[in-house]
Amino acid sequence: MTRKRVTKEEKQQRHEWAMKQIDKGVGFSELASLVSETWGCTRRNARRVVSDAHKEWLDVAFGDDKLDQRDLLFQSVARLERTARKAEESGQCAGVVGCVAQLNKMMALGADQKGFRGHSTHHLRR
Repeated sequence: MTRKRVTKEEKQQRHEWAMKQIDKGVGFSELASLVSETWGCTRRNARRVVSDAHKEWLDVAFGDDKLDQRDLLFQSVARLERTARKAEESGQCAGVVGCVAQLNKMMALGADQKGFRGHSTHHLRR
């Protein structure tokens, strides 16, 4: 069975659609699945579409001085929180720990600092 060839216009539509999804905060693995299902392409081609869209999204995001960097930070934080929540729901403790560690680094919360004792209302139970 031969597949129909994709036109240049359809490739551009896929690319723009993927960029919009990235901008909404959809995760890359989830987006590759969505591209594959929505556009009827292979998973390999879907990953290529997502990769190309992500590269352009980064160029646009960090190449423009007018763009609010805080907005990008908060989008990334929201994505990490969503990923941590999904990992916790599916029992993937390592994923939760990784997300929390990355959030700590991004937000400079200080929980990774030596001597960090946590919140002052939490007392050790003896």
